[in-house]
Amino acid sequence: MANIEMDDLFASKDESCGSDSKLFTTCHPGYMYFFMLTYLHCLNKQIEEKLESNFGKNWQANKIWYGVSIDKNLSDNVFGTMKKLEKSFFASGILGKDDELRKAKFCTRGEEILPALQNKYQHLDFRLKSYFVVAQISSKHIQLSLHQVVKLALPGEDPVSIIIQDEMIHIDDVYDTLCKSTMKSLQVNCQVDYCTTHKSQKDTQYDFQSLEIYNNIYRNLKPCVVELFEKNKSNLNMDSKIQLDINTKCGCSISIFLRDIIEVGLMSVIEGITTDILASLDNTELFGNYVPNYIFVFGNPFNLAQGSKIHIAYTMLMQKAIDDGTFLSGKKPYIFDRFVTGTLCQVSSNTYGMRISSFNTHDLWPFTRINSDGDIKNTIADDGSYLVLIQKGKPVPTKGFIIQINEPEDINLNILQLESSTSTVPDKYTLLHGDTPGFTFKIYSTLLTIRSLSTFVVEYEQIRNNLSIKLSRGCMRNIDDYIDNPYYETENILEPLTLAYI
Repeated sequence: MANIEMDDLFASKDESCGSDSKLFTTCHPGYMYFFMLTYLHCLNKQIEEKLESNFGKNWQANKIWYGVSIDKNLSDNVFGTMKKLEKSFFASGILGKDDELRKAKFCTRGEEILPALQNKYQHLDFRLKSYFVVAQISSKHIQLSLHQVVKLALPGEDPVSIIIQDEMIHIDDVYDTLCKSTMKSLQVNCQVDYCTTHKSQKDTQYDFQSLEIYNNIYRNLKPCVVELFEKNKSNLNMDSKIQLDINTKCGCSISIFLRDIIEVGLMSVIEGITTDILASLDNTELFGNYVPNYIFVFGNPFNLAQGSKIHIAYTMLMQKAIDDGTFLSGKKPYIFDRFVTGTLCQVSSNTYGMRISSFNTHDLWPFTRINSDGDIKNTIADDGSYLVLIQKGKPVPTKGFIIQINEPEDINLNILQLESSTSTVPDKYTLLHGDTPGFTFKIYSTLLTIRSLSTFVVEYEQIRNNLSIKLSRGCMRNIDDYIDNPYYETENILEPLTLAYI
């Protein structure tokens, strides 16, 4: 069914001389609640009229499901909770108690978006427990929602994600920002179309820095921009323009070109929005402790006609700005932590230790940590102690190290993840008692070679931003190892690395 036109729902049509044209503003909850119910009641009447015109008078015998998606800012500041919104639908008559023919589902806009994303972008890999961010842009705020995939798409079933964190970033009105940027450009570079009176006065100069001229142009600039956007719905002409009077005393004017509006004003707004969105991904107070795989940007803050040429241009510029910002090297935008010292790094969210046991007897084995030159760095006894190899809150090492046992043996590399509640963080390469509480992983060396080895290499890497510990064979015992056996075995610890300033 086509969208119902809502622009005139509450427009006054009383043009009599006796009508009171003075308006007033109130925040009284009683008036607000009354207005809300009246609005929903009138909306329901329009829906019923549309249904009757489309399906005839018998439409009421059919089941009708309402899908109600509400902006989070409106939900928080007007309705308060989804339960209160649902009660308003009953109070206004849209829904009726015990009415099995009228049902409604309420959600925050963008909340159940994963099925639509999966359907549109079938090439994207939405893995279980992975994250993605949905940014919904409005004229004065950006709603950022961090989603986690909790159910994958199955035949006949949709994938499911839940919102684990919602944030609202308030921004200046997009049209105000656009007009201010355009005004700055006009103050520097502007050609005057002189009126008949001033054409002969070649020395006439207008001071665009003066408050009077600035206010006069700025006051009329937004309607001018809206008109330009409207003129370019079907065909984008960068040289299209509108004349704007400089003052009210004569006919002197300046030309406002669509090219200037887009390349100066619109780009300034988009760059600011992009900075805010991408900064949220790095900011530890927002989403900095998570590593989303994708970011999706929605919204029409300038209220451009959907599918129009100017809307397509806005979408393409926003896409390019997001792409450029995402892959920009060496520059990271921030929102709240602007004056933080240090470099933002990915760090481990836990401390890990290791020890070695025999694959066959499970006895604990002593081993030696050596560097690439063969120098001995640590000797670890067979008393069950763990050697700390990764520290909580510290960058994951980029280089591994060599471990050596006295005799060739098939071993297990036992990895201990300390409990997150541990208050103190032990130094790297120190020893932990064998009874230290935590969660353990194992990597087996038996798959690496057909013969026992005495030298191994322990390395680290990131698998899609998750920590991975790798055990490699330090040498070859048989030529068949090159053909029949893998070079390394890994343990992927499915816990995303976090961010910190180092």
